[in-house]
Amino acid sequence: MKNNWAIGLLFVSMLLLCISESFAQFQQLPTPVSETSNRFFQGRILEDQILSLPFWDDFSTKGIRSDLWINDGVTHSYTVANGAPSLGVALFDGIASNGRQYDNNPLAQGFADQLTSRPIDLNTLSDSEKETVFLSFYWQPAGKAEMPDINDQITLQFLNQAGEWVEIWNQFGELEAQRLFFTQEIFQVTEEFQHESFQFRFQARGRLSGPFDTWLIDYVYLNKNRSLLDRNAIDRTLTETNSPIFEKHASVPLFELTAEPEQYLTNTGNEFKNLENRFRAMEYTIELRDLETQNSLFKINNNTPFNPVPLALERRGFSSNPISSIPLPESEGDLELVTYLSSGDGVLFQIVEGDSIFYPEVDLRINDTVRTIVSVRDYFAYDDGKVDYSAGINQRSGMLAVRYEKTQNAFLKGISINFTNFLQFDRGIDIMVWGNLDSEPLYVKESLIPRKESIEEFSFFEIDENILLPDVFYVGFTQFTNDFIHVGLDKTRDNGEEIFYNVAGSWQQNEFVSGSLMIRPHLSQSPPVEESEAITTEKLRLYPNPVIDQLRIDGQFELIQVLDPYGRRINIQSEELENGKILNFAGQMRGMYLINVLEHGKPQSYRILVK
Repeated sequence: MKNNWAIGLLFVSMLLLCISESFAQFQQLPTPVSETSNRFFQGRILEDQILSLPFWDDFSTKGIRSDLWINDGVTHSYTVANGAPSLGVALFDGIASNGRQYDNNPLAQGFADQLTSRPIDLNTLSDSEKETVFLSFYWQPAGKAEMPDINDQITLQFLNQAGEWVEIWNQFGELEAQRLFFTQEIFQVTEEFQHESFQFRFQARGRLSGPFDTWLIDYVYLNKNRSLLDRNAIDRTLTETNSPIFEKHASVPLFELTAEPEQYLTNTGNEFKNLENRFRAMEYTIELRDLETQNSLFKINNNTPFNPVPLALERRGFSSNPISSIPLPESEGDLELVTYLSSGDGVLFQIVEGDSIFYPEVDLRINDTVRTIVSVRDYFAYDDGKVDYSAGINQRSGMLAVRYEKTQNAFLKGISINFTNFLQFDRGIDIMVWGNLDSEPLYVKESLIPRKESIEEFSFFEIDENILLPDVFYVGFTQFTNDFIHVGLDKTRDNGEEIFYNVAGSWQQNEFVSGSLMIRPHLSQSPPVEESEAITTEKLRLYPNPVIDQLRIDGQFELIQVLDPYGRRINIQSEELENGKILNFAGQMRGMYLINVLEHGKPQSYRILVK
């Protein structure tokens, strides 16, 4: 790890935390992924389905394709690469498939992520074809992540007929200048590897304690009838996600857009790459569609020609026509922003001895279209819902907030937060709302991090008071642990300046982490809480607080659980009273405890201090 690298691109440094637990900071963190681990996979597996040539994957579809790959820890990213051949890459680092580091020892080194092809039948090649089997791919060190060190490496291995992995290529790290572009490699698959279940694999070696030593792989192509000079593809691609039409926002509430569309709308754009070594005239279309019906609502650009004509191997960014208004739905819903090329691409083909050989299973048009969901609902969002990393602070009583601005009078209905660490469910937090970070919060509510099923699912925290928001406001939470609380971080665009944190008694604007923190405020133009309901609900009475031995709770409730200062559920002896309970904390450790109850049919949380 280099000391001059931005701290925002680092995993929680276990070494620093071991030296000093009081070193609090806001950092980027690893994020769990959904792939199943194959940590002990060695190759030559027996399956009903064996692949045949060609093998092609440019990682432009979401996720690592299980029909092509056996994946151990590799993740898919649309945002980490710099100048990728096409949209999407395979990302190798020191994070396992369960989202945790391979080793807790901060100095541990070894083999980390691994991506292995499914078995491919190379046993039916003719004698003339055996000399023409080549594998090509592109690689990049780090991209926007952390650079591999000088002793770190990525390797390519082939499986021979004896079931042995043979190293074909390796690349060591510390290549700072090469993080801005991709390098292509091509290797012959010789006869010793041409058997009925040939496989190849990429394997990263580096630090095992976090998302360090990152490598990116893209545009993998294995086929016959190739040569060492076959480095170009008859393919034109889009290389990035669409830039947002709401400037820095991914989503804006419908009533805000209706009232002040010019406040948010801006032109969108993308980038293309011509992978062929000849010029090609192309056109592009950008349109808004109804997400559900796919009906076109508005064509921002319609078959607009690129001028000048794209040259051989050219990469070029492009923008849409100006957008001053868009057709808005009558009720809240989702639109889709679609950008696509008219490039003449089709299925993969080769010309062999004057004849054309077509491979319909490989459609090169797959990377000519980029789709982006445009939510027009009740919330603001800087993120587009894709979890690339996580971020958080490591300070008990530390606070994390995201700043938003609005133009219309509105109340706060709730706050959505994407908590990404599944091991932190049921941890106690305080949901917070501020009008000014230098003043007392407008709202505080004790809550728990709820359980969820998928990594991209948000947790919704309902606001049970009528809070008329100022034009500039902040939403976030307070934590009660020195562990990092993982919040989703979307790297599609950088809204890092909207993130604020307080770990030492004063607020700091984020300067370390780039991206958009996945915390969203939900707004309403009318008061979300009926006043009569708000004033009739009676709260429980908990006393004394702080607690020495016994805590008395007066009121009607059902005790759900008690969580200790580490967020663990514990059993507490209790005594029933006519109108409540007595909880016995004698002999328990000092610290902040969370009492979770069911009150008037709704879950509530109360925090107490045990001395």
